Amino acid sequence: MGTLDLFLDAPAIPSVLRHLRERAGGDGKASVMQSLPDKAYTEKAIETLRTQGIIEEQDGLLRIVEGEENARTVEGIIRFYARVDTAARRRLLFRGILNSAQYACLVHLATLKGLMETEGIDAEETEGLVEKDANLGLVERLPIMYRTREGLPHKSFPFIPVYYYPHFIAMKTDNAEHLRERLRRAGIVMKEEEYLLGHYPKQVAAQAREYVQREKEYIREKIKDEAFDVWWYYRF
Repeated sequence: MGTLDLFLDAPAIPSVLRHLRERAGGDGKASVMQSLPDKAYTEKAIETLRTQGIIEEQDGLLRIVEGEENARTVEGIIRFYARVDTAARRRLLFRGILNSAQYACLVHLATLKGLMETEGIDAEETEGLVEKDANLGLVERLPIMYRTREGLPHKSFPFIPVYYYPHFIAMKTDNAEHLRERLRRAGIVMKEEEYLLGHYPKQVAAQAREYVQREKEYIREKIKDEAFDVWWYYRF
């Protein structure tokens, strides 16, 4: 079948295969090219599939090579790309939540997990995404505490613009317990939560943000509606 890199370099491959699979008699190259949005990728995909012997051209028509073994190969390729696409979309969603605002914004970890769960992504997988990007230096875990207001119930802010950061106390692993004890002794009531802060390159952040705006508008609206809860909480 060739190497994995060879197929990943031609992302239109599953689209070409699905197109030809729906046309048992085959289809002309011009028609295949016209049916898919990116002509350069489509042409490369056709050439890759022909080189690998998965499709052939006869009498001016492209068709999938007959045979059970090749049929299994085609199905395997389509499933492989479906898995790759699913993983890519989940990563875009995760990064898109962290970068939905144009300004730097702390995102409440539990809130992020809840949003991911509404899209069928469980907490364990979300933790895996956090760990991967943390290892790449793209996201930072920030355990923080903030003082609760007397007479008001505890509140976790889903999204906190970084310029409100002075209202909070960032905890380092080497001083967390000492800080908690000092605050307890002082009679200061604090709420402790874990947040994430993205450090993504502009192009990566913009791509993820555009995905959320295009595919998950309700998430963008939630962030826009709740990002300034912290301002109202401390202002009044």
